This record gives sequence, structure tokens and C-alpha cells, in this order.
Amino acid sequence: MKQLAFDALRYKYEAQKKNAVFIYKNYTTNPVAVGGHPNLLEEMDKAVQMWESANSKLDALDVLDSES
Repeated sequence: MKQLAFDALRYKYEAQKKNAVFIYKNYTTNPVAVGGHPNLLEEMDKAVQMWESANSKLDALDVLDSES
């Protein structure tokens, strides 16, 4: 059960990181995405924050798992 919960959290955070990378790359490579978002820097900043948060959670998960 513990491993199942650990894996579920790991997959969730990895998916969040991939989603953030997708959003960031979409804004930096797709001119249509840029045109539809007048607050482009704010949206890109949100993607960076999403990636950073998920990355921190993955690190914390590893630390907590190694301590238990």
C-alpha cells in the first residue's frame, strides 16, 4: 500500500512538471498561443512556478521516503 501511494504521488508530480514544460514550450514556440494570451509573461511565470512546485514536491517525496 505504501508503495502504491508513493508511486501515485510521484506520477502526479511528474505529470505536473510535464504539463508545465508543455505550457512553457507552447508559449515560446507557438505564435498562435502568444496571440491568445495578452498576459504572456504572467502565464509563463505560472508555468515556471508549477514546474518548480512539482519539482520541490518530488524532492521532498524522495527525502521522506528515504527517512521512513
